[in-house]
Amino acid sequence: MKYDSDSFFMRIALDYAWSFQTLTLPNPCVGSLVLCDNTIIALQTHKKAGSPHAEVLACKEAFLYKITHDEVAKRAVLESCKKQGLNKDNILSYLINTLQNMQDSKHIHEFITAYHSGIFHNCEFFVTLEPCNHYGKTPPCAELLKTIAPKRIIIAHEDSTPKASGGANTLAHIPITHGILRDEAHKLLFPFLQWQKKRNFTLFKIAHRLHGDYKNGIISNEDSRIFTHNMRCIADYIIISGATLRDDNPLLDTRFSLPFYQQDSINPKILILSKTMQEKDLKNYNIAHRNVSIIRSTREIPSSGFKIIEGGFAFLNSLLQDIETENAMPIDCIMGYIAPAFNLDEDIVHKAMIESNRNENKIQYTLAHTTTLTDFWLQKMSEIQTSKIIESNEMTANIIYYLFIK
Repeated sequence: MKYDSDSFFMRIALDYAWSFQTLTLPNPCVGSLVLCDNTIIALQTHKKAGSPHAEVLACKEAFLYKITHDEVAKRAVLESCKKQGLNKDNILSYLINTLQNMQDSKHIHEFITAYHSGIFHNCEFFVTLEPCNHYGKTPPCAELLKTIAPKRIIIAHEDSTPKASGGANTLAHIPITHGILRDEAHKLLFPFLQWQKKRNFTLFKIAHRLHGDYKNGIISNEDSRIFTHNMRCIADYIIISGATLRDDNPLLDTRFSLPFYQQDSINPKILILSKTMQEKDLKNYNIAHRNVSIIRSTREIPSSGFKIIEGGFAFLNSLLQDIETENAMPIDCIMGYIAPAFNLDEDIVHKAMIESNRNENKIQYTLAHTTTLTDFWLQKMSEIQTSKIIESNEMTANIIYYLFIK
């Protein structure tokens, strides 16, 4: 029975982390959930490389919950603060305001280490990936969990990277349950694992309707548009076809992304894959002022970095054929938005896709994850100026699916 409940809560952490898939590259996508007396008191995920890890954010959220909802925990923290000589008129308000405004991982580590007062003793931490054990842009999560000493830690997938592994050993004094929903956690890690192997990740993004049509009008809803623009902030390259440029004249910008992702954005380079377009033609399009290059072959697609290819099924079909015949860099992931929402399974997706060819050596993909984008990112738009108007259609939800190369 315990195993079943562990799976239930781990799945919540996994599903939440999927909402930030690829946004954490080159870091892994990781989710963390804190359970206390069978109540979820924190649900967090790593959101961007260099920002606090999922476990740190979960500790932060759980600490704030504890001192505002648990009288015993609140008294323990306040007594500890007084013993440490924290002289403030209203210590509780000081703790809440200070921690709420903290964004730096090192500062959060130090704060919780100083004031936790053992209040996590009855908490269980669910983590989709073994807590990291090294100092990088952020301190090791394993050390923080070791310090606060929760009742139990549940880990879905081990960390096999030499630099960050070993977190479970650091936490050896705490009861640990391993391997809960490991296969599902492995799918979540796919972009990161690909990056670890070859230092790049290539994603093809497509939006289409139920019957596969992707022309004539806007398909994406507000949430999928925000997510795409967040991804562009992280990407090194955006690649489109000459036909897409001529037919749609896209902006390929990040105007609907959250400010969190716009900070330190690298402004990805745009590559136009075309056999006929010339440099002089670019001045007629919206992207003329951007860093744009024309390439003639899939072999010219860079072998490093995060690359987003945007287009329809015809472009996808052409690319898959070219990649196979030219032995070029493969497409790691096909990510699609479908409108309107419907029950999706792998068979439907493969019927909607145009196969590159029908010989035995064709590139094959498997369905890794699906979810519905319904006001998820819109709920996070308090940071966005109200003057930003998002173009949308009448669709209120998009299905998003991920197909990973086998």
